[in-house]
Amino acid sequence: MIRSLFVSDILPRRPAGGAVRRMDVVTAALAELGPVDALFLAPPGTAPPARESTRFARTGVAGLPPYTGARALLEITARGPSAAYAAHQRRALAPALPDWSTGTRYDLVWFNRERTWLPLRGRFTGRTVVDVDDFEDVLIRRWARLGQGVWGVPLTPWQRVQARRSLAWWRRVHRRVAREADVAVTACADDAARLGGGERTAVVPNTYPAPAHPPAPPHPGGGATLLFQGSFDWAPNADAARWLTADILPLVRRRVPHARVVLAGASTPETAALAGPHVEVTGAVPDMTPHLRAADVVVVPLRVGSGTRIKILEAFAHGVPVVSTTIGAEGLDVVAGEHLALADTAEDLARDCADLLTDPTRRTAMVAAAARLHRARHLPEHAAARVREAALRATAGGSADAATAATGRHAP
Repeated sequence: MIRSLFVSDILPRRPAGGAVRRMDVVTAALAELGPVDALFLAPPGTAPPARESTRFARTGVAGLPPYTGARALLEITARGPSAAYAAHQRRALAPALPDWSTGTRYDLVWFNRERTWLPLRGRFTGRTVVDVDDFEDVLIRRWARLGQGVWGVPLTPWQRVQARRSLAWWRRVHRRVAREADVAVTACADDAARLGGGERTAVVPNTYPAPAHPPAPPHPGGGATLLFQGSFDWAPNADAARWLTADILPLVRRRVPHARVVLAGASTPETAALAGPHVEVTGAVPDMTPHLRAADVVVVPLRVGSGTRIKILEAFAHGVPVVSTTIGAEGLDVVAGEHLALADTAEDLARDCADLLTDPTRRTAMVAAAARLHRARHLPEHAAARVREAALRATAGGSADAATAATGRHAP
């Protein structure tokens, strides 16, 4: 039996986005090996949803106060924003941890992202797994190429200096993760290579479950709904939504005059303002399935991102053809032209959308190939097996051979 502690700064809110879906897979797989406690880092006074707490043996929240004021400004100026905030976390969390750090001995501590490991490393007993499913330095670098900061604001010369400092700091953090964690987990092989952890790196792919009902067959023709689904309070999605509606959709409509865009997911006033005669902004929805079933093409026009995109797997599972940027499909083992269409300019993305809207034969072939890939590699059970393997490797000291032997002892 392995007793685990799962640590995250993301609460298991519903409906579940990509990060929470990954959390669900990880914690369910760990629970097959033994009891799982959960510790969430959140603002003071926050409580995890009561229904979510029942699946853990023990649940708690360590209060993390806001980082503001003169001290924050001085530290950010002196050290850079990323390093300064990590130091704030470590100071702020120390008083909240005694019960968790001494009350229970854990065999394994699974940190959801390196930003939770940094302030808490060395605070708990047990071997460690650090799940680096998103790379902050990749996000910062890609924003900088667009001339913007992490939240989509224009970069001033001073902010460019701070961005460079943060890039260098995150690269040091990732080297430290690769060196110190018993096992470092990434979402794809490209990220594993980027991390450079060698044998102590494991890949746990992102997944999406098979729909409860078979997907509807592709629309025979006449439909022209382009769906972009996600949380638009996440800056990369908001940037992509602006690009899609302002630059890509008008080009699509030159060939398909009745084409329209649906932006489905939690919104902000800025994204809501994109609504118009040919753009629908739904706001938060309890279930994305109706929008997927009504879509003719899913568009993923991301210009910033890291890790892998669950929205593409969601489309694959529901039988909707996908047009994506290279960054949008990064980390997925897809073949352009077979599983989805890939392009990186507004003109090329619009052309691919129009082609799929007007060519039902191509849509049908692409949907079939994407469904096969989803079933073969991206169902939750595929990732769960990798989670259990990573946990066993970590408790065996990072040794793949010892973990293989342990697998037999812990087989469910």
